[in-house]
Amino acid sequence: MMDTTDSRVVLPDFPELKFDDEHHIYRLDGNEIPSVSAIMEPLSGAKYSGISAKTLEKAANKGTSVHNSIENFIKFGIEDVKPEHKGYFTGFREWWEKNVPELVGSECRVYHKILLYGGTVDLLAYIDKKLTLVDFKSTYQLSDMTCGVQLEAYAQALASHGIKVEQKKILHLKKDGRYDDRSYPANDAQRWRVFGSLKCVYDYIQSYK
Repeated sequence: MMDTTDSRVVLPDFPELKFDDEHHIYRLDGNEIPSVSAIMEPLSGAKYSGISAKTLEKAANKGTSVHNSIENFIKFGIEDVKPEHKGYFTGFREWWEKNVPELVGSECRVYHKILLYGGTVDLLAYIDKKLTLVDFKSTYQLSDMTCGVQLEAYAQALASHGIKVEQKKILHLKKDGRYDDRSYPANDAQRWRVFGSLKCVYDYIQSYK
């Protein structure tokens, strides 16, 4: 269990939640539950419909590599970065040193107790004394249409366990070492309605399989 000082949040280990990394499947008490990304497929598809599968796969592999480098630095202080991804990591380090986050958790598996979906929070930390949820992106362009919904889904999953996020951010890392620190509403009713609707569509489709 990850602990913090004072009366700050303790993030549960959630031993009942397992993640199959190879197949990207979450299981809660042995039963498969959908991921946030699976539920959001109609929205993501609308945004990226004109992009080839090969390009999307290349972007996903780059994102995984950048995420792994960041996770190794946060958890172990290791700088293990592929040369072609050095700029993204440089931007992250600059952001990290500027904000000095007080770590609660990195790459945290979470789930919603009622709606039964799973997801992985890139970073949960105190920034400026506020509990902050941060998602790292290394895409060429940032999609507000999808990012806000994704963040709200994670925040609501944490809230279902009594953990209230006070700030939500997307850290958009760029190849040249620059970054964009973009904030989103802490309580985003509109985007939560969107995600709830997507979950209903997902459940409806699954009922016919």
